[in-house]
Amino acid sequence: MAEVSVYAHRGGMLNAPENTVAAFKAAFSDGAGAVECDIRRTSDGQFVAFHDAHAGRVCGRNWKISGTSWAHLKSLRVLGKEPIPHLDDILNLLILRPAAEFYFEMALEKESDAADLALQIARAGVQRRAFLLSFSCRRNFLAAARAAVPGVGLAVMPLFPSDMLAAAAKAGASKVCAGWIDWPLTKQLFYFGASAFDFKKQAEAAALAGVEISAGIANHPRDVRRLAALGAKAVWTDDVPMAMKYV
Repeated sequence: MAEVSVYAHRGGMLNAPENTVAAFKAAFSDGAGAVECDIRRTSDGQFVAFHDAHAGRVCGRNWKISGTSWAHLKSLRVLGKEPIPHLDDILNLLILRPAAEFYFEMALEKESDAADLALQIARAGVQRRAFLLSFSCRRNFLAAARAAVPGVGLAVMPLFPSDMLAAAAKAGASKVCAGWIDWPLTKQLFYFGASAFDFKKQAEAAALAGVEISAGIANHPRDVRRLAALGAKAVWTDDVPMAMKYV
């Protein structure tokens, strides 16, 4: 079996508070080849790492991220422990780790936000190791980022693994992040599609075309092994130490 990397979803949130610098550092220390976070914009135009639209679930304050200033948000603590990261915190982390890669899933409201995000990443000089990530149905956000910074990394999440190379081509992306979300039956639907549309053959064709296929979210050893056997170049997980044992 070819070497398979492990990528940390939300920083590997089973081992540290999700989408925090502490989680990102732990994931890299545990051997993750890349880390992902969700990125949102505050009411005063700052970019922060946060999954939900509101802060209630993990911070206990039901403030809308896009309706709250950074000055207020930075006082909160994720799970009562870690501060919400500002984009600058993540960019500094990347600068200090020249071999690291980072994925920003864009939970943004406007295409101009994607362009601004790409420009800020480029100013830090890490645009070739930072991948802006979006579902294939929102590839207009990827197009806006690419228009602002032609060399910025782009990654796309197809809704179904039927033609992953085509999904990459349409999005102008060099990375495809396939798999399932935490909804009923989505994992079963993914595996059905992977079988019906020969995931392994697609992954081989993508590799020849210079496109990387990753998949997940694999939080059980059997899923890590199964995705690796299907030909995924990297496996996404919330539990980096576990996944590292089985790739």
